[in-house]
Parts: sequence; structure tokens; C-alpha cells
Amino acid sequence: MRPTLAHRRILETGSWFADLTPARAAAVLDAASIATAPDAGRIYGAGDAPNGLWAVLEGQVRLVGYPASGMEILVRILGPGAWFGELSTLDGLPRPHDAIAFGAASLLHLSQPAVGRLCAQDPILFRDLGLLVCANQRAALAFIEQRAGQPVATRIARALLKAADEAGGTGPVAVRQAELAGVVGVSRQTLNRGLRKLEADGVVALGYASIDIVDRRRLAKLGGAAATWA
Repeated sequence: MRPTLAHRRILETGSWFADLTPARAAAVLDAASIATAPDAGRIYGAGDAPNGLWAVLEGQVRLVGYPASGMEILVRILGPGAWFGELSTLDGLPRPHDAIAFGAASLLHLSQPAVGRLCAQDPILFRDLGLLVCANQRAALAFIEQRAGQPVATRIARALLKAADEAGGTGPVAVRQAELAGVVGVSRQTLNRGLRKLEADGVVALGYASIDIVDRRRLAKLGGAAATWA
């Protein structure tokens, strides 16, 4: 299946694709195909050889890392319009994360050979891919800095808001507490204590593998405040 105008409009909600020149954006779409992944389907795994550039059209994709034996960290939750897989696509080295569909997902795929052909035809695309790497790297560094210097309550609020935005900003955030604890950098017990306080305060509602943001304004205020809890 080839990308449609509706797919293009979804991709244009993301800043990277929206900032491509019209000619380069058209070339990317012409060389791409549409793929689907079932719930929990693995798009690629940590250590795999690069298989090209991907973007989310419908559903969610989660990037999961394994920094040490027995550890699993949720790196990002990606919703429609988000691109991923650019690092290994650009440097040719193994994938650093698993990319796993959360629920059924529809994806745009630009294969590794297609990326090579496009870059040979228009070398400026190398710079575009570099900008995508830089944007994601800056986001990762900002997250690390924030996590290191902020109280737990603030980190939880920011992580929830970021997860909600990356998932499209509507409906409950579909995330397990173990995953969220890895993002925030706390134990599951500490995370659960913080979430229970937010629920008691009427800020969130906890469900099975999901968290509904009931009062986004208060959560955003908490995300910018130096709040703590015992």
C-alpha cells in the first residue's frame, strides 16, 4: 500500500516532516510504503541491523531499552506523526532499542536501501536525518537533566504529560507503572505512592495499565513546581 494524502497530513503534524522541502517530502513519500503491526508486534529489536526509517500513522509505538541485565526502561511513547529509527538508519550500527507496537499500529516505512537511494539523489537528506537525530538527542538530554535535578512529584507529572502528548493528547495514557517508573527513575513502590496521592487529589484516575489525566492544568502546574511527597 502506498501513502495517501491522509497519511501525509498525519506526518505533517510532526515538525521534522513538516520542515522538509515540498520536493524532499514528496520523494520520501514516493519511496515509502505502509506497514501494520499487531498489538505487541516488534518492529525491530535491540541489536538488530537497521531496517530503515519509520513513522507512526495510527496507534502507538514504544521504544524500550535494556541498560543492564534484568532491567527494562521505557524510553519513549510515540504517537501519530512521530518518526523513529533514524540513528541506526544513519550510522548503520545495530538498533539500540526495541520498537514495539502498543495496540495495533499503522506505520510508514522507508527501507534502508530507499534511504540510501534518496540520499544519493539529494545529499541534503543526510542533513535532514542529522537534524532528526539532533532533535531526539536534545529531548533525551533535557529529560536526563530534568530527572536528575527535580523532585519525584515533578518528574512524575512531567513524564505523564509527555507521554500523553506523544500518544496524541487524548484519552487515558496507556502505560504500565513498571514502565513509568523506569522513565521517572524511581522504584515502582515510590511511583505508586506518588500516583495514589495524585489520584486522591483528583488529578489523575488510575486504571489497569492506564492513567487518565483528570485535571491537566493542575498536573502541568505540578510539573513546573518544586513539589515533594514523602
